[in-house]
Amino acid sequence: MDAVDSHCHLFSAEFQDDLPEVLQRARQAGISTLIDVGLDLATSRAALEQARAHPGVHPTAGWHPHAADRLTDGDLEQLVELAAEPEVLAFGEIGLDFFRRPQTRELQVTVFKRLLAAAAEANLPAVLHVREAWPETLEILKKTRAGLSGVLIHCFSGSSAELTSCLELDCHVSFTGALTFPKAQDLRAAAALTPPDRLLVETDAPYLAPAPRRGGRNEPALMLRQLEVLADLFGLSLAEAAALTAANARRFFGLPGEAS
Repeated sequence: MDAVDSHCHLFSAEFQDDLPEVLQRARQAGISTLIDVGLDLATSRAALEQARAHPGVHPTAGWHPHAADRLTDGDLEQLVELAAEPEVLAFGEIGLDFFRRPQTRELQVTVFKRLLAAAAEANLPAVLHVREAWPETLEILKKTRAGLSGVLIHCFSGSSAELTSCLELDCHVSFTGALTFPKAQDLRAAAALTPPDRLLVETDAPYLAPAPRRGGRNEPALMLRQLEVLADLFGLSLAEAAALTAANARRFFGLPGEAS
């Protein structure tokens, strides 16, 4: 089996003591490719360093909406320079989160637009974080999507209607271990509506561990659990679901089509 974890954070402190073992377990589980997603300048640099040290790991350069109030002109300039490194596959994660930081709503919107413009200028696909901010995100994308080489909604948590709006804007969507939570019927219903060629899977590790490990540290090897859910939703075998989502991820991020 060959699978791609399209969104994880291997630089996190939770992996400081055992990253080699985490990567080994991922390979043993059939996960050959991991997208290490930056959250600010320091973590984006760390993701690039990890990619250079570990085969199969690929970095992005991003600035999380939780840090919108920390972005300076100098930070953005350095982030753009980092995104120009040949190993960097995407601009993200970037986006809007009005659940955790509602007091920074206006600032988040301003920063998000600047980061989308930087992604377009870099000709890199954008990886988006969206939480409790669907109307604003979709309105901004309506005005900017044409200039972007691709858009991936990571950790999709919206409704079926919001999924439809994303698809109308030619976005890809990625699902986490939240698919396995017992009360996530609406999320599974949305996932089932996703066209097979727009569907990706991720861990968001170290966050969002699937059931029955919910609340614990997540890691790429645990991604098989939500792949099982997707396989059931689409009437596929586990290997077929892994191959489908892996091919979509490699196409979106511009990676070779075969596992190493």
